[in-house]
Amino acid sequence: MNKKDTSNNLGNLIFDHIAHAVPNIEEAIIQYQKTFGTIASEVRVIEKQKIKMALISIGNIKIELMEPLDDKSPIAKFLHKNPKGGLHHYCLSVEDVNEFYKIQKNNGINILSEPFSGYHGRNLYFIHPNQICGALIEVEEHEK
Repeated sequence: MNKKDTSNNLGNLIFDHIAHAVPNIEEAIIQYQKTFGTIASEVRVIEKQKIKMALISIGNIKIELMEPLDDKSPIAKFLHKNPKGGLHHYCLSVEDVNEFYKIQKNNGINILSEPFSGYHGRNLYFIHPNQICGALIEVEEHEK
């Protein structure tokens, strides 16, 4: 393996969170609490994304629990294939998501949509799982 510098110069890229799709968010919160002693944020309903969501922090890692609101939610489709739940995507954040999007688009990266505003007001987009070994990757702006 090449031992060259692997630091990133494309927008100060950092890890933000892991998203865990679950069939029942309240049960998932209890399981995380019982297993790791964690405390979850308040469960929020995000109508725009058709999910219930809560955050759990373990050390410097955030886990975003997501439950679908209805059968039209992308999370419902994921749970249809994975009924017990599972890791849905991971998220990387950058300083300027619009600039990072343009660079990736110009480099032929397979992106699912143009940047849009997430529930938290930060712009984001998703990279298609076919781009990197089957992993769905969210790219969003750094938290201000």
